[in-house]
Amino acid sequence: MKVTRAATKIFTLATFLAVIGLAQTASAQTQIEAASTAPLATGLTNGGAAEAQVIEAVRHGDILTIKLRFKPLVADKLERIYDSISRDAYENSFYVLAGNKKHLLLTDNNDQPLTNPNLIIKTSKDSLIAGSWHGRFPAPPKDITEVSLTIPGVETLDAIKLTDR
Repeated sequence: MKVTRAATKIFTLATFLAVIGLAQTASAQTQIEAASTAPLATGLTNGGAAEAQVIEAVRHGDILTIKLRFKPLVADKLERIYDSISRDAYENSFYVLAGNKKHLLLTDNNDQPLTNPNLIIKTSKDSLIAGSWHGRFPAPPKDITEVSLTIPGVETLDAIKLTDR
């Protein structure tokens, strides 16, 4: 089969337009995904290396799970958010405030809090995330739709909207 020069040009142009269309669609999808994953609340780490972002606050039955990611603000910095969870820190530094009631982290059968036992983040100019954190708390009543989260080494994260599942 003989392909003419005009047919080759048309095929090349059609391929180019299809690739541009796919790139624009992918770019639009990326922007939509970024908008849909906007943090529920933000606060700086004490050392200023990163911004803590609440990415999920889900009430499922009698458990509230909150997840954070740390967005680097300064390149190539190591920041120790907390080293361990002492009994005093557990009772005074890890909690959700729902209305006027303080909810401490849930614990497992060994009385260990249901969260990271220590938290160190490392920022990098090439990384979008410097670290993550999660914690499980007793869920507040259904009429509570927002909470505040306090953990050591991070500004209090206020007005976190809850999602029910």
